[in-house]
Amino acid sequence: MGLEIALLALALPAALGLLLPAGNGRRLLLVAVILIFTGRYVGWRIEEFPFDTFFTSGAGWWMAAVLVVELLAILEYLQFLVTISWLTDRRGEADRAEARLRDRYAREGEQAIPSVDVLIPTYNEGPEVVGKTILAALQLDYPRFQVYVLDDGQRPWLKQFCEEVGAIHITRTDRSGAKAGNINHALTIIQGDLNLLIDADFIPYKNCLWRLAGFFDDPKIATVQTPQNFYNPDAIQHNLNISGSWGCEQAFFFEIIMPGRDAVGAAFCCGSCCMHRNGALRAVGGFPTTSITEDILLTVSFVKRGWKTVYLREATTMGLAAETMQSFFVQRKRWGRGNIQVGYLIAQEQGLSLWNKILFFPFYWMIQHGSRIFFQLIPLVFFLWGVGPLPASEGQEILDYQLPFILAVTTSMFLLMRPFYLPLFTEAMSLFSAFALLPELLQSLVRPYSKGFSVTPKGNAASTDIGVSLFRQTLLPSSVLLVMNVVVLLRIILDLSEASTSVGTELALYGTIWCAINIALLVMCILMSLERPQPRQEHRIHVHRPARLITASDQTIEGVLEDLSMSGARFKAEPSCNGSNNQPQAVALELADGVRLPVERAWPNDAGDLVMHFASLDLNRQKQLIGYAFSGEFHSAEQPQRVHLGRTFKQLLQTVLG
Repeated sequence: MGLEIALLALALPAALGLLLPAGNGRRLLLVAVILIFTGRYVGWRIEEFPFDTFFTSGAGWWMAAVLVVELLAILEYLQFLVTISWLTDRRGEADRAEARLRDRYAREGEQAIPSVDVLIPTYNEGPEVVGKTILAALQLDYPRFQVYVLDDGQRPWLKQFCEEVGAIHITRTDRSGAKAGNINHALTIIQGDLNLLIDADFIPYKNCLWRLAGFFDDPKIATVQTPQNFYNPDAIQHNLNISGSWGCEQAFFFEIIMPGRDAVGAAFCCGSCCMHRNGALRAVGGFPTTSITEDILLTVSFVKRGWKTVYLREATTMGLAAETMQSFFVQRKRWGRGNIQVGYLIAQEQGLSLWNKILFFPFYWMIQHGSRIFFQLIPLVFFLWGVGPLPASEGQEILDYQLPFILAVTTSMFLLMRPFYLPLFTEAMSLFSAFALLPELLQSLVRPYSKGFSVTPKGNAASTDIGVSLFRQTLLPSSVLLVMNVVVLLRIILDLSEASTSVGTELALYGTIWCAINIALLVMCILMSLERPQPRQEHRIHVHRPARLITASDQTIEGVLEDLSMSGARFKAEPSCNGSNNQPQAVALELADGVRLPVERAWPNDAGDLVMHFASLDLNRQKQLIGYAFSGEFHSAEQPQRVHLGRTFKQLLQTVLG
């Protein structure tokens, strides 16, 4: 019977995937499959648990702990299922809203469209980061906007830069409330109808304001959130060398979870790449300062008062992902602590419905990371000390219920999360994060306000020295658990484990598979922890547009500009120009819009393309280059436009095997 159920758990999701087109109808059926097998498993677990005798021994308490952690993990998973069951796509709505807005502007002039304040909060970002954002913001294609730089670092060079380029520089006398307080201070100064909020390391596309402002014709909308789209590999992509085939770690959140949350009315502001109605912000008292994740709490404030936050699944900006593991964990620890603060506040909130409390409660941060590590311990405790996670029962019975549950969930999730879910690898990323984040999250549960806001280091501020801290957080626990799993696996294989001989062949085989999977997860965790040096400070944009090379003899060479960064470019000359044995001395690169960039040096690469490094660019040329490269027409040359699961698996295998 168990084998038939296990095969059914595989066959049902596979059949749905093969017979039905991808869409919300198929998603609902896959979720139904998960719920059926989850309910079957939970029912069996509760029915078989000896509630009347478990507290009489240490083994009983261990089994109770396993049951509690399982039920908590399933509770968190059920909330997650709600957010991926039905996805919205508002791009057609954005098209219609933009058309209405442009039509009003054409008929009635700029007073008929909302004015927008572009807010760039900044604290310690260097000129190589915040300078690009300011110069791009000043070139937005919209008739009524003003750029404000909210400088909480009170830096004279930034004030001078803003004065030179035409942005308004705002400072305040103290830094109370961190980023939220900084924005609230700006609210007392700005006078526009709407504001576009972008972090200092995000560059807005030229048409950004047109794409978002039209949504606010709906008087109930307070916020429109868009994805955080990145032009560099994040630390995990880079360390595993999979940036050519696997998307950024946050892609799944912005491509699947946020459209799902939007469908149930629970999309939230993510603190950047979003537009707000200034009147709504002032009506709720500005950004809340009672949590360091002020963005989620702001959404809760809006929901309480009947305002809506909607999500547009369309990139309107391009920014920097966390470049090092240090930056990655500074960011995630802040998110974790802030979400737990939000959880405590939501639990006490009187004006929020129970449904909204469930949707916004941070089950993920409170449960998932701890349960990931706890589940790693179960086979070790069982096969090293003979203490089982379940009441004594036949191994076949466990396989009859637990194995179908695991197969149904894994197969369905592969389809629901496609293409952002790769079995084992996705689990390894979650486990890797859990090692470093769990101590911070446990401390936050007890003392949620013991630490303040920490800015994520970006650009030159992002240290590449992982040091002792990261070793203790990730490498050490991964290595210890890896050694223990190898020992257990060898004991099972050699039949030296008392537990394996006492429970029979089925559980010995099950334990072997479990330990082998854990070993694979832990090896990937170790590889993620090994920081690889960043090859460049300026990241490349894929262009593939016509361009011209100007030589020292004033000769013009036609060709194609393949990619471009703030420091250089790669140029492919037309075939007729490639036959010359003499490499021309390039002095300038002329872009398709007529912008000329001085070339300091150039050299051919292995493919015959000309790689060049720009000479020092004056402010006007920097602005022109940013306006061209980050117009929204081009995409990152270092992020894949499509996730390739096969290539990712192959690269991971090569990385693991060395």
